[in-house]
Amino acid sequence: MTLYAAQRVTRFSHAAAIVLLLLPLGVTGRALLTGGVYGPLDLAYTVDPLASTPQAAHVPHVVNPELSDVYTEFFPWNDAMRRSIARGEWPLWNPYELCGTPLAGAAQVAPYHPITVTGLLIPLAKYFAFAAAMLHLLAALAAFLFFRDLVESEMAALFGAAAWTLSTYIIFFAGTALGNAVSVMPLVLLGSRRIVREPGPRSAALLAVALLLVVLSGHPESALHVVSLGVAWFIFELVAFRPKNVRRVIASGLAAGVGTLLLSAIFLLPHIAVIGESAEYLERWHAYDQKSATAAQMAHRLVANFFPFLEGSPGVEEPVHEKSVAHGWLATCYSGSVVLATAVFGLIVSRLRERWFFAGMIVFGLGAGISAPVIADLLRVLPGFSIAVNDRMISFAALGMCALGALALDAFIREPGRAFSITLVGIAGLFVFAAAAIPSDVDNDYLRLGLARAVIPLLLSAAALTMLRGQTAAAALITLLLIQRLGEAGRLQATLPAEAFYPSFPGLELMRSPQPFRIVAAGSLLPPAISTHYGLEDPRGFQAVTFARYDATIPLWSVRQPVWSNRVDNLAAPFLSLANVRYALAPSRHAADGWITRRELAAYAVLENSRALPRAFVPRTVHLVTSKAASLQGVSTGRDFSAESWIEGDRQGTSTNGPGSVSVEGQGHRLRLFARMAGAGWIVVSNAAWSGWHATMNGRELPIRFANHTFLAFHLPQGEHEITLLYRPRAFVIGAWISAITAAVMFTLLIFARMRR
Repeated sequence: MTLYAAQRVTRFSHAAAIVLLLLPLGVTGRALLTGGVYGPLDLAYTVDPLASTPQAAHVPHVVNPELSDVYTEFFPWNDAMRRSIARGEWPLWNPYELCGTPLAGAAQVAPYHPITVTGLLIPLAKYFAFAAAMLHLLAALAAFLFFRDLVESEMAALFGAAAWTLSTYIIFFAGTALGNAVSVMPLVLLGSRRIVREPGPRSAALLAVALLLVVLSGHPESALHVVSLGVAWFIFELVAFRPKNVRRVIASGLAAGVGTLLLSAIFLLPHIAVIGESAEYLERWHAYDQKSATAAQMAHRLVANFFPFLEGSPGVEEPVHEKSVAHGWLATCYSGSVVLATAVFGLIVSRLRERWFFAGMIVFGLGAGISAPVIADLLRVLPGFSIAVNDRMISFAALGMCALGALALDAFIREPGRAFSITLVGIAGLFVFAAAAIPSDVDNDYLRLGLARAVIPLLLSAAALTMLRGQTAAAALITLLLIQRLGEAGRLQATLPAEAFYPSFPGLELMRSPQPFRIVAAGSLLPPAISTHYGLEDPRGFQAVTFARYDATIPLWSVRQPVWSNRVDNLAAPFLSLANVRYALAPSRHAADGWITRRELAAYAVLENSRALPRAFVPRTVHLVTSKAASLQGVSTGRDFSAESWIEGDRQGTSTNGPGSVSVEGQGHRLRLFARMAGAGWIVVSNAAWSGWHATMNGRELPIRFANHTFLAFHLPQGEHEITLLYRPRAFVIGAWISAITAAVMFTLLIFARMRR
């Protein structure tokens, strides 16, 4: 289906289609063929409880420790989404971390992306290999279609496509929202080019599809970067091509942009609403240092981008430098020495005006990636970019090199000569010189291997281009590129047996209750969000958008970690009891006030909290306050929240509450509460009080208030009541209607257009 759609954009041969289909198998083939788990599952086995399971024997070592976000975020988010759908719910709410957080609204699970939707037909353990393979296929197709629009030779376009989909950037970020968004960047450029050169509904539809794939990937920061590049390319094409009907061009571009926004409203509006309640937005906080780099830092980062074997490889050789790369391997434009050499040759020999734009992409992308002055300073003051991790724009440089490489091979096929071979040999000499002149503290054997992987393909490519001509020479160059890239980056992601995907661990059987409850782990045990795979809820978590009120309570019960989940050291913190934390994993022989040891194991123990409050309860005394500061102050001093709780309203005072009792049924975005109130009073529910919760009783909606700064509360009269608590944000309802109406209108117009034909 994907190839059929691509054929509607640009016709290409069956041989090219086969190559494009096979490209993803270079990195994902092992996982696809064995039904294994593709991704950093091995990291979960570095600590208990999984380190104590028999399946730990299948994990001999960690392949890439840099990919921690994937196994603590994207793996559990996808599991949470599937559990929500299995309950017959729209994937709006994730109950498994941070006492509940928006799921679709947080964006990165990308519930409406085609890869996500089609992947629902595949078991979760096998889904990640499928998703990575589809990401690489879309990257290869997007690049091939774009380059085919620029060059005469299909082989040259295939070279650029292989270089792009096997670039370190794309392989590294496979399995993330960022990877999905950036992978189709060439398709956005193609859509912009077609809009300028062939304005009309067909080109507008192509650009809209490309933009939808970017937006629905769930990484707004990357969407900002990709769209900004698309706008720059559009302006370049407009100036260079000088279309006769500029109004039609502008109208087609606006139609694509507006259509994208309307179709994705169901996705965008809830996310915009969520951002407004996040700690990251309200505090203008960002985890990364966005200051310009020093000269020494820039020099070091440039070396890491062009000669990465001097830096080592995640999980193999990882030297520590005082002048470290911005974010380890996150910022790299490296796509292989063969691509670097062809890019240099392409800049020299190509006669296309587009080469200057691609050269600008390389300069700007590198400048952003290494935090160069002027570029970093400019981005820091631009709206949107000022709160983004802009070093990720180094992907521009990676794509620019792939594009220049395609131009180079196209020029060589048309006019063969020795200049290409000489360039390849010259770049090989540069790599040898760098290895000899630049200090590196990686192991000598690793250094020699890395140098050989960089230099030998260059020399073999030079020999092939000297002895061969035309398509045969191009095929040899593509083959050598594939061999090089699979040797250098083919194992950046781990592949593990399906049975290693979160098996049961000792003590899990003890953590059961007919009523909803939460669990926690002390220290490094049970990394955050892994509990999702066992259907367990955890107050810890690590999100790009954190509920601001919840974030303010974190110091009361845990320790913040830089760019990571908060760590619980003190199980006796009263907030944990308030948050319905009933069970905990703790180091063996761990003692905590109010906790009872249920099972002692060699590496850890399972504890039960005798003071845990139920998910919904009726406090004996209520303090009404009028500000969130007063509410936070009360929570900070509170010790027993069943005795007293703080509720925000429009008046102040302290009063006896209830008494009463309440039980809870259900999970996810819908709960049913059964309350018996001997007297009128407030019920507190320890779900994070993001906007979008609705409490209804007998068809009547109850006003919801903030309880204990971050949770939910509503008032009930005396008597027996059944209450439905539902999470359905208004932004989702509005967005769903906008998207549905837009889709219906577009479908109707398409039918009428076909009938007229």
